[in-house]
Amino acid sequence: MPTNALPWTPPTTCSVQMLPAGRWWDAVQVPRALGEHALRLLGDATGAVIDDPGGKRLVWLIEPGAADQWDMTWLPGIELRGSATFIHVPGVDRTEGPGVHWRVPLAPGRYLTEPAFLLAVLQMAARAAR
Repeated sequence: MPTNALPWTPPTTCSVQMLPAGRWWDAVQVPRALGEHALRLLGDATGAVIDDPGGKRLVWLIEPGAADQWDMTWLPGIELRGSATFIHVPGVDRTEGPGVHWRVPLAPGRYLTEPAFLLAVLQMAARAAR
């Protein structure tokens, strides 16, 4: 289930900005094929998702520090972005490509993805991909 919104909103311009992870959210960057499978499994339980076509990945936002103890051996190719890292964040209205855009746009009640559920879904998707 997506968690409640934090006191943050994406850029209000149509551009993409580099923003720091670890303050309002951490980012979970997932290779596209695995991410597409995870997105289908999550369904309405997903929070907002950033589509980065150039990097060939989908990016979920989760609460800061929530993935610090994740066992990444089950999740090849997945990268966690927390403190001291930056990610490309599209403007709030940028919901189509080309380029970085919101695959699942922000909405009231759809902001962060619940980390434990996201981890379980990513593990299921990774097992299915093997």
